[in-house]
Amino acid sequence: MIKKLSQLIAISLMLVSLSACATAGIPVETSLPPTQVIIATSTPLTPTETPTSSPPTPTPIPSATPLPVNAIQHYPTDQEFSITYIHMIDLTHGWAIGSLGARAGDHVLFTSDGGSTWKDVTPPESKPAADQAKAAVGFFQDLNTAWVTYFINGGYPMIDIPVVWKTTDQGLTWTASQPLDITGLSEVYVPAMIQFVAGENGWLLVHVGVGMNHDYIVIYRTTDGGTSWQRILDPYNDGGIQSCSKNAMLFTDATHGWLTGDCNGVKAGVLLFNTLDGGMTWQPVTLPDPSGAPGIYENMNMACGSYEPFFFGNDVGHLSVRCADYSAAQIQNKYYIYSTQDAGSTWTCIPYPGDALYFYSAETGWATSLILRKTTDGGQSWTVLTDVTWTPQMDFVSEQNGWAVATAGNEVALVKTDNGGLRWSIIIPSVGP
Repeated sequence: MIKKLSQLIAISLMLVSLSACATAGIPVETSLPPTQVIIATSTPLTPTETPTSSPPTPTPIPSATPLPVNAIQHYPTDQEFSITYIHMIDLTHGWAIGSLGARAGDHVLFTSDGGSTWKDVTPPESKPAADQAKAAVGFFQDLNTAWVTYFINGGYPMIDIPVVWKTTDQGLTWTASQPLDITGLSEVYVPAMIQFVAGENGWLLVHVGVGMNHDYIVIYRTTDGGTSWQRILDPYNDGGIQSCSKNAMLFTDATHGWLTGDCNGVKAGVLLFNTLDGGMTWQPVTLPDPSGAPGIYENMNMACGSYEPFFFGNDVGHLSVRCADYSAAQIQNKYYIYSTQDAGSTWTCIPYPGDALYFYSAETGWATSLILRKTTDGGQSWTVLTDVTWTPQMDFVSEQNGWAVATAGNEVALVKTDNGGLRWSIIIPSVGP
């Protein structure tokens, strides 16, 4: 599957290279067509900048103790696989979650050469039943430290004894946490994110059921680096956050956090919460109307939600708001960046060329919707880079060097840029010796 998409992207790269076009700064348009996902193309352009810093010397990973027979077995040398999530630490070192296909189980991997070859460092999670596969969610803090938890792909049946695995030696060894409390949960169990701040404070968000416009979630918290986890909110003690779907949770320190979501038009407004006590309680946040669109969040014909929170410290941050206007014969999509300089006390709003949004810093970010664009002024203006009709999960380690998991339908490929997104090259990941 990865080869198929990689070949299609490669063919597109050759075709587009026959007609290079100049790029220029453009203002944000205020009306955009609906997003489509089709096979990717990318315009090759000459790199504009070369990294000035030398990559660190790779840290060798010693051989690990053989895995127990009942554990998920590591991939053999030379095995090719698809990466579904990537987080690079620097130009050469990084972590990934990958698999052999949609119905295959997830593995955890580590690279020391920028993503070409990988070492399978999957923790000794027990194998699922023969007709099941296990999916993984992880948080990769630095060169050595990571946390990973597993669940049955699709969320059901419930995993018997869920734990959070931790490594401090690049995945050579893993330690399991105390079992997570799943008392009274019987519908589904789908971990969505793990996050840690300052090493010891962490959170785990798990989807555990749906119904009547509710996305039931459980939030677990640890204050001892992941050894034990406290179940702080659940459907029985909902904290006012069980209605509507939730798509992201982000903490900026041990006490301040954000929860984004979408009610999909069932009720007016934008779903957004923040916490000041480490997730124990949550308060709804009211965003100001965009300039030129008074009353938009009171209009039942507008289905609006908040997405993609990016914060740089407690005070400075961005998030996106996406609205679908159902008042016209054809649905019109609108996209806004909300920015704050004072931890959410006040917000400014500007339209942007949606759909997907990624910020590397408070000033530098990328937006993807049929065309890949870049901003260097916090979204005030955008520069067209290239046609990119895949949906990316981006990860940059500098303003020029980044990776993306490129998804088009059921196809996926790993691509890399060294010039801020002007040109992307395909990487075929495989297990190294």
